[in-house]
Amino acid sequence: MSATSIKVLLVDDDEDDYLITRDLMSRIRERRHQLDWINNYNDGLAAVKRGEHDICLLDYRLGERTGLELLRELVSFNIRLPVILLTGQGDQEIDVEAMKAGAADYLVKARLTADTLERSIRYAIERKRAQETVRHERDFIGGIMETSPSGIVVTDCDGKITFANRRAGEVLKLSGQPAQTSNVLNWRVADMDGNLLSGQMSLLKNVLASGEPALDLHHVIEFSDGQRTVLSSNATPLFNAEGRIDGMIVTLDDITQRLALETQLRQSQKMDSLGQLAAGVAHDINNILTIIQGHAGLLLSAALPDSDAAKSASQIVAASDRAAGFIRHLLAFSRKQIYRTKILDLNAVLRNLELLLPRMLGTPVTLEIKYSEQLPNIAADTALVEQVVMNLAINSRDAMPKGGKLVIETSALDLDPVSARRYPEGRAGRFVCLTVADNGCGMEPGVIHRIFEPFFTTKETGKGTGLGLATVYAAVKQLHGWIEVQSQVGAGTTFKIFLPASDQAIAAPATTPPPAENVQGGKETILVAEDESALLELMRSTLGLYHYQVLTASSGQEALEVWEQHQGNVDLLLTDLIMPGGMTGRELAVELKSRKPDLKVIFTSGFNASSVGKDATNGDTTFLPKPYLPEEVARLVRNTLDAHSHAHLAA
Repeated sequence: MSATSIKVLLVDDDEDDYLITRDLMSRIRERRHQLDWINNYNDGLAAVKRGEHDICLLDYRLGERTGLELLRELVSFNIRLPVILLTGQGDQEIDVEAMKAGAADYLVKARLTADTLERSIRYAIERKRAQETVRHERDFIGGIMETSPSGIVVTDCDGKITFANRRAGEVLKLSGQPAQTSNVLNWRVADMDGNLLSGQMSLLKNVLASGEPALDLHHVIEFSDGQRTVLSSNATPLFNAEGRIDGMIVTLDDITQRLALETQLRQSQKMDSLGQLAAGVAHDINNILTIIQGHAGLLLSAALPDSDAAKSASQIVAASDRAAGFIRHLLAFSRKQIYRTKILDLNAVLRNLELLLPRMLGTPVTLEIKYSEQLPNIAADTALVEQVVMNLAINSRDAMPKGGKLVIETSALDLDPVSARRYPEGRAGRFVCLTVADNGCGMEPGVIHRIFEPFFTTKETGKGTGLGLATVYAAVKQLHGWIEVQSQVGAGTTFKIFLPASDQAIAAPATTPPPAENVQGGKETILVAEDESALLELMRSTLGLYHYQVLTASSGQEALEVWEQHQGNVDLLLTDLIMPGGMTGRELAVELKSRKPDLKVIFTSGFNASSVGKDATNGDTTFLPKPYLPEEVARLVRNTLDAHSHAHLAA
């Protein structure tokens, strides 16, 4: 609108009426008005469409057409110019129709004065301006509501939803099953982790009762299709003109996936911490087992065959072997066990287990294996995959004490970025899926969340180590895959393991190595660095039996001093990887080899060779995992020294 004048468009087919109107406007002193006259329907419509005027005075009679028709046509074109309808005589019916059609006012020409005309124009323009302001604010708020990533609902005094934005409709599924979600007071109360709080009254009722807002509320909605949604919500009351509570506004966010990710993160952090603990425990126990096995081996070699001493020593060796197996489980869980990755056919691995699994499961359990045709290969360690299958099969067997059916199935799966979102740990790519399903007793949700924790078991005392599924979890992670569990009490459990598919072909099988020869001793000098005093003494005794000259040190620094005392006359260094005093076994080896490049090195540890790094088994360096028998360490020492000698002869 002009800052100095009001542009008025008059659409009237009577020139006399135009002259009268012009005269009336000339008498208006408060503000200048500029009047334009159109004398027919079509030109009047065109002039309004051009949008050059602030208001339109529209005669009811326009030849064969009427002003009401033109008004309705303007509305159909969404033209919001304020229109005042003029008529020659008052007619209440026309007045009502004009107001219904959207006229700002209705004036009778015979009663027009400059004051009434000015007032009507002024009120019409101000009213339209106010309406435009309200419309703009409404569109602005509506745009925010509809594009908000959070759901927004408005309720009445009884909690019934009277308005919901697009996001709220999606989360609450209002279009599909409104009976379950259309009243916010029916939402079930939960804690911040999404666990139901039975018997607790909804705090949303308190908002309607007290008029106080409520923040950071949590609710659970269980839909008829079995889906479960956890909501985080805030609520504030609405008041009417009398100040009474008239309902409330509730904002809501679907935090189901966020909670799942947080749970997954906490579980991963817990497993990592427990893995570090398990690795440390395994390392210390391996030292002890090495001492037990070593001395038992010495006793066994010194005892007469079939004597009581030989039998006792054999029992000690067997018991320590079982303990070593338990430690291997711990190391597998902590991902510090050594594995050899190669290209495998999962179907072939299962066929190798096809005869063993029924014997392990027992007759009450029926086994069915379904092999997928043209299954992609995977990059994995055969023993690791077999361990996963065996542990899951044992878990299923124990869940079916009275018998049942175990189904193992392979399949291929291609995931794009969209379909991968169905899986909490999923990602795009091609995967091989191993499914292990039973119809056993099943598990409650609270148990499912803990089954991969080490030492957690639902079995009776003495009937489970609690490491089976923890080892499975760690193995799958080590293979860069993920595992999902579905279980229902009384209906059984299904494990699905997803492993990345490989495009590589399976390598040709290697030739079988020749059988090992009898262990020979020698006269060479061996420096043993080991911080466990009992183990150090065992190594001195063991290697002494094979006629080696043995030098010992309990730390890296002491080993350097021993080296200096003997002027570097050492043929082989046998050192633990982890030692106190600020120098590791690896650092010790690097230092001594810099002084004597042809020095042979054997690293030993309760961990695996990957702890040593890329030089674990290269050149003059080999690795001896704990625990080990005296004969094993003697054989490795001899082979390492002989490899050195053969290299010199070849040169």
